[in-house]
Amino acid sequence: MFSREEKKSLNTAFFNQFVRHMSRHHSVGGGGGRWESYKTGVKGLYFRMLTAPVVGISIDIQQKDPEIRALLYDQFLELRRLLEAEWGDAITYDSVYHLDSGLEVSRISIRLENAYFFDKEQWPEIMNWYEKNLLGLDAFWDTVGDIVKALAR
Repeated sequence: MFSREEKKSLNTAFFNQFVRHMSRHHSVGGGGGRWESYKTGVKGLYFRMLTAPVVGISIDIQQKDPEIRALLYDQFLELRRLLEAEWGDAITYDSVYHLDSGLEVSRISIRLENAYFFDKEQWPEIMNWYEKNLLGLDAFWDTVGDIVKALAR
């Protein structure tokens, strides 16, 4: 088990490498220059890189109004075939998901099976997996982002 400081150090080292790894790619969906903090342009809608306890990527819908959150979640369900074209069909859809903070969100996510983020030997595989799936998410957002943004207004 790692101490909090060791985890923070490994996290920083990983993401410094990841930024260099992804520097050759530019977002087509408008996410900005940083893949690890992708800007969706929709308040309360976040694309997150998950590191622990699982390695994954999530689309978190954190709208304060539960009706708006449900509406946005339903829109993503309508667009699921487009997302599955980028991510495959191993996507988990949770209309209600509780973050560690206790906050209730809707989450759409994928995970890299049998991966442990704090094992440096797995980092090349993890980075390649993140790269492939973040580029897929970016392509998906380039296609559907305006639809979701219009709905969120």
